Amino acid sequence: MARYYFHLATGHETVPDEDGLELVDLAKARNGVLAAVQEFRRECSSEADDWKGWRLNMADARGAVVFSISLDSPFR
Repeated sequence: MARYYFHLATGHETVPDEDGLELVDLAKARNGVLAAVQEFRRECSSEADDWKGWRLNMADARGAVVFSISLDSPFR
């Protein structure tokens, strides 16, 4: 198992995930992120402008970003 961190970020601001989650592997972690973002987009579509420019960056324990997804693109 590996620990992954899920940071919210714009070009000028970052909201770090201090705790992270232990997950079996990168592929399962990525699939979980995609599912969570899809649900977020469905539930918060009326707030799309609030998330313009924000990304969810998934980082490994060393801090390297292993996956990143825009939170605003698919709202449009």
